[in-house]
Amino acid sequence: MSPLPEGRRLAIDVGTVRVGIAISDPALIIASPVSTSSPDELLAELRTLISTENVSVVYVGLPLHLSGHEGSSAEIAKATASEIADTFPVQVRLLDERLTTTSALRDSRPSKKPTKEYVDQIAAVALLEFALQSERNRGELAGISVS
Repeated sequence: MSPLPEGRRLAIDVGTVRVGIAISDPALIIASPVSTSSPDELLAELRTLISTENVSVVYVGLPLHLSGHEGSSAEIAKATASEIADTFPVQVRLLDERLTTTSALRDSRPSKKPTKEYVDQIAAVALLEFALQSERNRGELAGISVS
């Protein structure tokens, strides 16, 4: 088992209209929402975050059906993950995101109806929290490597 890479973690919740982004603290304990980007602006936003925030790993949510099968949304997430891996000097990992949006909404309990942008960011936070917990428990990166 190789040691975990140093550097912060990013998680993205990819959608066709919006992409939620979350980042860890330097100690890899806390996941915080960053922003909601459009798919067209994602690489530019990631370029800034990766270069200024010492990011070494990007987790991309892989939306699977409850049965575990992939649909069209999973293909978009995989294509986005490949593009990130081809563009930036970071490790990119696909991570099963089943129920993260539902879980995030249940746990956040906003006082009023949440915006779609908020939901996407909180889904990315839930994904990143899962990844960070998995790293701590297993001593290795979560998810599947994108080559």
